[in-house]
Formats: sequence, structure tokens, C-alpha cells
Amino acid sequence: MNKNNKYAVCQGCHKPMAPHNGCTVSHIYMNGKKYERIKAGATPGFDDDMSETDVCHDCNAGAGQYHHFGCDMERCPCCLHQVISCDCFLE
Repeated sequence: MNKNNKYAVCQGCHKPMAPHNGCTVSHIYMNGKKYERIKAGATPGFDDDMSETDVCHDCNAGAGQYHHFGCDMERCPCCLHQVISCDCFLE
């Protein structure tokens, strides 16, 4: 956490994880291919009920924004499991 800010700082975009301040990194490389990251509120059957005023409970990304790196809610664009614990190779 940045001592000048009350929010942790994302390792990807280097922005504070403040509410509705989603990550600006739109793509990741997995298994040798480039993939667009899955936005908060866009995973069918998982978080697709987020309203536009909701934020991710872990990284504060708003619906339609990218989760911050390390968020336990971000889904893998390859397997749809959590990025932080899936078996896909994040480069």
C-alpha cells in the first residue's frame, strides 16, 4: 500500500485501487497468446449481476472496468477460473 494513499496500488497500471478506478491494462498474454481481460460484471453466472454502481469487493473496479492485477475475482480469458489460481500460464 502506498503510504500517501489509503488504497493499494495495482502492479499492472500503477493506479490506486480506489472505487470505480479500474485497471487500464486491457490485455494479458497467456499460453503464448494475447487475450483481452474479462471486465468486472462480464462473467456469465459469476458476477454478471453487478449494477453500474457496484464495485468489485476485492479491487474496487466498477462494472465494465478491468480488475486490478492480483484480484481474486478476475476470471481467466482461457479457462474462466480465477486468474490468480488457474493452471494457464500467465506471461
